[in-house]
Amino acid sequence: MEKNEITANGLATLIASELHQDWRKTRLNADGTYEPRWKKVLDEEFAKSLDVDNLPANFRVFEGTLEIDIANSNFEQLSPDKQEENFEAAKVCVDILFDKENYQTKEEIGEKIHAEWLSRNEWGREDEVLSKPFIELPVEEQNKDLDQYKIALMVFEKLKQKQKAKEEELSM
Repeated sequence: MEKNEITANGLATLIASELHQDWRKTRLNADGTYEPRWKKVLDEEFAKSLDVDNLPANFRVFEGTLEIDIANSNFEQLSPDKQEENFEAAKVCVDILFDKENYQTKEEIGEKIHAEWLSRNEWGREDEVLSKPFIELPVEEQNKDLDQYKIALMVFEKLKQKQKAKEEELSM
């Protein structure tokens, strides 16, 4: 599979969706429901597109502010501003997937993912633990970065298998 803008964006969207699903697992209750996580919708155009009198169950107006329950929403249901972090993280993973010769070790992969995350999250640069280089992070934090790549690799491999099966089918 060759990297081009269409392939990269499509792959990043698939990976972003899986990253969100992976995060949702942290909110999963024993009964199969998700503990709500309400966040303010920051995308004004998206907010204007909704009928506030007939909002889906994963949205609410709270103290005059439109909010979305990100734990009870799949990636496609999220407002664009809530999709952004997962999509940006996924794009970093896509870059690594298509540039494997520059990312040979888990430390190199983790450092790239962590450095890019820090560049997007000012609050992380001010955090005593998270502001450190990848190699100095606690193992739990390192694993969060590396898990993003593992998810990306899983999605990428599934996509390659589907593409191969389709090519084989067409060659018959």
